[in-house]
Order: sequence, then structure tokens, then C-alpha cells
Amino acid sequence: MSFRRRGEVLNGTGARRADPRGLPGRPLAGREIPQRESPPVGAGRTVPPTSQFAKLNIDNDVVSNHPGIRPSPATSQQTTSTGCQDLDRLLGHMGLPLGNSLLVEEKTTTEFNTVLCKVFAAQGIVHNRIDSNKTGNTHLIVVSLDQSFSKQLPGTYKGSKKDIKRSKIAEEESKLTVQNLAEQAQPSRYNDLRIAWRYKLTDGASKDENPVYNAEEYKNYSNQFDITTRLMPAPTPQEISFVSPVQPLQTVLGQIDRIITQNKGKLIRILVPSLLHPAMYPPHMFKLSGVVSLVHGLRGIIKKHQSRCALLATVSADMLSDFMISQVENIFDSVLTLEPFDQEMLKFLERAYKSQPNKVQHGLLHVLKLPVFSERGEMHVAKSEFAFKNGRKRFEIEEWGIPVEDNEDAGGNPSSSSSSTQSALRNDSTNPQSADAPGSNTTVNLDF
Repeated sequence: MSFRRRGEVLNGTGARRADPRGLPGRPLAGREIPQRESPPVGAGRTVPPTSQFAKLNIDNDVVSNHPGIRPSPATSQQTTSTGCQDLDRLLGHMGLPLGNSLLVEEKTTTEFNTVLCKVFAAQGIVHNRIDSNKTGNTHLIVVSLDQSFSKQLPGTYKGSKKDIKRSKIAEEESKLTVQNLAEQAQPSRYNDLRIAWRYKLTDGASKDENPVYNAEEYKNYSNQFDITTRLMPAPTPQEISFVSPVQPLQTVLGQIDRIITQNKGKLIRILVPSLLHPAMYPPHMFKLSGVVSLVHGLRGIIKKHQSRCALLATVSADMLSDFMISQVENIFDSVLTLEPFDQEMLKFLERAYKSQPNKVQHGLLHVLKLPVFSERGEMHVAKSEFAFKNGRKRFEIEEWGIPVEDNEDAGGNPSSSSSSTQSALRNDSTNPQSADAPGSNTTVNLDF
């Protein structure tokens, strides 16, 4: 049996340990704490988790200074525009936050949601063409069989005919010609006395009424589109990819994920127009298991690449049952419903706004859910508070209020119902005894 002193290391090697009676972390005087040697990196040493996350996010981050991305004023989350400025404001983030999805339902047989699909796609193409790099910065994925969709995208709104004429004149004046040099050589007083149609033509031509979009750093964030024109030139296969929904579910999801992986460093905008349209989707997709698997798979892809992906889908609510619609709504981060007016309501609005036909709305817009950081979304419901109208310049969303119908006809005269009422009142006032006349509605004398 052997004995050793307290604090002495076995075999007499190494430094002496600190006395346990000392203060924690402070050895007694004259004694040193043995230093543990760290093993090399290859000998079972693990990399810190932060380094692993940083390595994974290198390939998924969007290119810096992307013109189509800005922080949300509500949550500071990276956000991209939907192509409709009114819709951007309605979502509460001045756009659709990255890693989130938006479902636009529409009742009846109208197709106002196709306008939102086209401006969403056109906005991505415009963002991609701003970048001088040949590879681009944005890629659009469309889950549809309609290959001609890329040729139907609207072009940017260049203003009225007067604005276009002014821009052309300003462009001609900016060119280096002998006439322009001669005009520049004239005194400044001569330039100030030029005729009105050539005086400061470019001032205010590009200003936006909304100060949020007027910021210099976000000047290309959102554009206004003219649905009567076409985007020229049409998108190329390097800018847009089509995925057929007729294929098996795993094939569809695999193609989308592969396209996203191939376009590293780009903003990915996924568009699913006319979800579960009978002409594009096989019969087994109309079962609850089929549609939920598809939507849930798309959500998984969005969350996997949440730093550079956004999804917009449209569906006709009349094609699906209420239970199936509710299950699909639970998977999406935000849900809006378009309810177009019937013919009777449209005629009433046309009569009410007969002097201002541009104010006629086309239907109501209901908010069922708004996108936030929560996995379930923000349970914000606003029914019959907003109305939409599809104009030549843009798809507008505004607060809904029932207008007051004017009772005058086109000639400015009172209507027949109001005129008959006024004539009856005049007869009663001019003939006090008319109440006692035969055939009157009362037998009581009204004279006092």
C-alpha cells in the first residue's frame, strides 16, 4: 500500500493541481493548474455550429444590392414586390416577405387573378434585366402547361401620350448635336424664356406619388405595368422555367428544387397560376391527399430556400369544396379572396359614377391571413373592407364604400318617381280639401 501527498500528480509527472480549499478558479500560491492540450482539428475535433450555418448560407444568399429586395418596414424581413403597389401595401410589408407564400382565391368564373399573376411574373423579369451581369439576378418558375404565358406578360407603363412625347423630346435634346450646342452657348436668360412645351420637360415626369417607392435606393423596387401592352422582348429560357403539373408529384417537386439549386445567388419567384385547373391537373390531384401533398411540398421548398424564394398561387374557389379550400388555406402564409360583383351591382355603380367611370370597382377583396414570421401566419381577417378594380394602368385596391346614387336622369331632370312624389305634395298643399275628396285615403279632416 502506497501513500502520496495531497495535490501531487501520480508518477510524479505534470504540474501540481490547485487546492480544492482555494477560491473557485484561483489556485493557491506556488501551485499551477495543468493545461489541457487541445487535439488537432482532424483528431475528432468538431467545427463550431456557427461555421456550419455560415457555410450552408453562402450558396443560398441572394446577390447583394438586388433591386427587387428591400427590408419590410414592419418586421425588417427581406421583402420582394408583387408587381402591384396596392397589394404590396395591403400585405403590410410593402411586398411579399421572402420564404412566404400568398394564395389568391377568386369566386365565380371571372379571371381577375390572372392580372396579378402576370404582373408578378413581369416584375421578376424586369428586375432580372436591370442587372448588367449576363447571368441575371432573378429567375421565374411557372408551374403550368401554358407555354405561351411568357408572351402575355404586360410591359411597363411609360405614361400617357403626352408623357411619352415629352420623354422623346428630352431624349433628342440630350443628344450631342450642333443645334443643342448652339442653344447651350446662349445666355441663361434665353434658356429660361423658351416656350412652355420645351421648358423643363423632365421635371416631375418620373416622380411617384408614394414616398416609399420614391426613395433613391428603392427606385427600381416596384414598377407600374400597362396590361394593354406586352413586355418586349419576351422572356427567354434563362429567365423563366416551366414545370408541367401533369407529371408525378415527386417529379414536379424535384424539378423545382433542381432549378432553384442551379440558379445559385438569384432571387427565385415561383408562380402557380390556376391551381387545380381541370385542364392542367390529373384527376388524382383533386383528392385531399393529392392537393395537400402538392401544396405542402411547395411550402417545404420555400422554407428550404427561404432566404431567396417567394411563392404566389391562384385558385378558383368554386372548383373545390369548402373543406378542401380550408385545408389549403392553412398551409399558405397569407390568403386573399376576390369576390367580383354581379351584373346588378355593376349597373348600380355605373349609374352612381356615370360622370366618373374610372371609379367603378369590379369586386370586393377579403383578407383572411397576412404574412408574418409565425408559421401559421397572422390571423388577420378583414371582410368587405376593400374593393378592387382592374384598370388600364394597374390593378388597384382601395377602401370600399357604398356610393350614393343620384336620382336625376341623363338630362338633369328629376326621375319619374321623384317627380310624381313632388307633384303629389304640390296638390296637397294647393288644395286643402283634397283629403276629404271621394277616393282619398283618409276621412279625417286635416284642417285645424
